[in-house]
Amino acid sequence: MKKLLGFIVINVLSINSVLAYTTEDDAAFFKERDSEAYTPKGLRAGSFKFLPSMAVTNEYNTNIYMRDKAYKTPDSFIAHYKPGVSVSSDWTRHVLNFYMNTDVTQFATLPDQNNYHDVLTKIDGRLDLTRDSFFTGGFAFNNLHENRGSPDQINGIGPTFYSSKITDSFYYQKFNRLAIKTGINAIRLDYDDLQSQSLLGTSTLKMSSRNHWEYKPMLRLSYEIQPQYEAFAKFEYKCVDYDSLVLSNGSGVAYNRNALGYNATTGLYFDLTDLLTGDVSVGYLQRNYQDARLSQLSGINGFLNLKYRPTKLTTVLAQVGRDINETTQQGVSGSLNTTANVSVEHELMRNVLLKVGGNVGYIQYQGYSQSNLSNLYNRHDVMYGGLASAKYLINRNLSTDVSYTYSSRDSNYLYSNYEVNQLMLNLRGQF
Repeated sequence: MKKLLGFIVINVLSINSVLAYTTEDDAAFFKERDSEAYTPKGLRAGSFKFLPSMAVTNEYNTNIYMRDKAYKTPDSFIAHYKPGVSVSSDWTRHVLNFYMNTDVTQFATLPDQNNYHDVLTKIDGRLDLTRDSFFTGGFAFNNLHENRGSPDQINGIGPTFYSSKITDSFYYQKFNRLAIKTGINAIRLDYDDLQSQSLLGTSTLKMSSRNHWEYKPMLRLSYEIQPQYEAFAKFEYKCVDYDSLVLSNGSGVAYNRNALGYNATTGLYFDLTDLLTGDVSVGYLQRNYQDARLSQLSGINGFLNLKYRPTKLTTVLAQVGRDINETTQQGVSGSLNTTANVSVEHELMRNVLLKVGGNVGYIQYQGYSQSNLSNLYNRHDVMYGGLASAKYLINRNLSTDVSYTYSSRDSNYLYSNYEVNQLMLNLRGQF
């Protein structure tokens, strides 16, 4: 009890000692509803607008390791400190943006094994050539941590830390009703090695064997049937190139996980007088691996994005998607992930915002090794969860919110189920 009280006191002092700002997402949310009285003004420097941000969050998490109920599931109070900034131009032509967001945590339970410092930075822009053609490009550098429930980092004492570098460049051209967009996205992922604890003592998991590049050239053709409807076809090629053989879970059998594949879809974009907007598509995706021990992955693909505005105060968002993800599990080529989520945002009052949502995912792993007698089948995971939050905007300079999140995994693989409850209290200010 004393430790809990001390933890709360420390965070209250931290909140009072630091000026907080609203986030860029909050600003967009307010702008959409024309709540000018609660929109941050930011700082001006010539033709650039600076919007600094800082949030302080107190979280209670019932299962910080995302462990199966068969094991001990430690809980913890967690403090999050999230400074950041966004910069955007307001030129009549061309666009230049910069973003930086961070999440510095302090765990009350075993902080030396759980604390992480995530940093996300991005610079992007648009170069206008004519009214109907332009280039876009961007570069992002991130230092992140992997989800503790990931099957790729089992037995790790702490989280797996990694960095990502993302570069993309695209060209858009419109010819009357016909439009073309083409370009390439390149991602570099570098993982830090991780200490592992077992009955035999401490060892090192070579997570750095996961270091690799991902290249995704893309071509999208679209045709405007009429102003509210646009038909499109998109083809994306993917090349995955690892630096070396990849050790299973950082210490097991090594595989050549270099792979080639594609994702082809066709669909329709629609905008029905701002009441209902979105796009829907269907297609096929495939991935082939160089290592003969890894089986091919393929399947029907598609996505759905909907935004429904039944009133000016309520927004309903729905998304469905499917993709192939990388993994390091022994004998498994990859996972075919199908996800769906829906959320409802409502402006109860101009300064009281409510949100509820839910999500579900189905993950199919392909090609499990038969050497583990307790799991002689391919793994299937069902992920689901929910969110409820309420935000109170005190004035232009200060806001607070409380949220509850539930997440769960049901798996046919032994000792892989978990439940997590998270309660968060946030304080934000805005300049």
